[in-house]
Amino acid sequence: MKDILNQFKNIVSRFKDLTSLSIATLVTNGIGGIFWLYMASLLGTEGYGEISYLISIAIISSTLSLAGMTNVLIVYGAKNVKIQSTVFVIGSITSLTTSLIIFFFVAEDITISLYVIGFVIFNLISSDMIGRKLFQKYSKIIIIQKIILVVLAIILYHIIGLQGVILGIAISFLLFSFIFYKRIKEMKIDFSIFKDKYKFTINSYLLDISGAFQGSLDKIIILPILGFSLLGNYQLGLQFISLLYLIPGMLFSYVLSQDASEIPTKIIKRIIISISIIFAILSIILSPIFVPMIFPEFIESVIVIQIMSVSIVPSAIAQSYVSKYLGMAKSKIVIVGAGLFLLVQIISIITLGNVYGLNGAAVSLIISSIVYASYFVIIDRFYYKSRLVT
Repeated sequence: MKDILNQFKNIVSRFKDLTSLSIATLVTNGIGGIFWLYMASLLGTEGYGEISYLISIAIISSTLSLAGMTNVLIVYGAKNVKIQSTVFVIGSITSLTTSLIIFFFVAEDITISLYVIGFVIFNLISSDMIGRKLFQKYSKIIIIQKIILVVLAIILYHIIGLQGVILGIAISFLLFSFIFYKRIKEMKIDFSIFKDKYKFTINSYLLDISGAFQGSLDKIIILPILGFSLLGNYQLGLQFISLLYLIPGMLFSYVLSQDASEIPTKIIKRIIISISIIFAILSIILSPIFVPMIFPEFIESVIVIQIMSVSIVPSAIAQSYVSKYLGMAKSKIVIVGAGLFLLVQIISIITLGNVYGLNGAAVSLIISSIVYASYFVIIDRFYYKSRLVT
């Protein structure tokens, strides 16, 4: 009887955490999605394309600064390894270095440099909380940060223009620096702790870089091919896809921490894929109705959204395998898949974008997502299972 009660308490606790995390992610992504859609209507196609280009540079630079430490914090934090303060110090050094390089040699824009520092600080804080399974505390700070972001970005945009949007985002990150500083002071800094974790750390870094390139490099490649105006239509399509991927994405961090603790997540992953299929179908049917009504300047994005909607299903399938292998600290498998996705995406954007324009660039997302998911299915069913036997 006692064992049954304990099992019941564990189930309630798990779903309480999941509910807290899910609500917070729904709220923050909902706020973020509405904010960027509002900015699209405010900026028009060309301005929206330009801001997406600048944000892409900032995200890639920030990810380079993170040095793969987010997954390190989540996975080893879930295993109760005292690694946080050391990771935070590394993040401080790398973000400051990258921000200086960006300012003097790339963009000469202080707002992007501040974005890099703030992005690193906030992502390390939030990853630490997820790794320690502080889901309710994590939920609070991401909601607060997103609200501050929206308010500051809109106000500063009306004061100083596009740079004001980036500055508002940077400040919303930097306001949580006090938590960052407090965590550094709480435990001893010990770089030797990475001696037996350097392979996972390097693999995680490569994985994060691949992820940043997947989400941002396409804009940098598309700009010289299509220009700011068509890039704005492409970005609006991606914004709708991010809303479609809201539920699958919000569960990923939770599932990763559970996989790292060897807690079964098969049911949740099946739910993720099922929801993805439903959302993809709804998007294809409804986007021609609502987009022209709400965004008349972005009429060319309707077909883009319909095309990109198909990619959410293979993306959800691939993400379930990403969580599984990262939770097992087998990040090399994930890195190869991410590299394959990136390679296929770059080639298809250049070839299809030059031939078919905006729609060709959109199709590249489907092709790369299918290749990405297929890779994991093949690895899981054949290569990896055979390795387990031997």
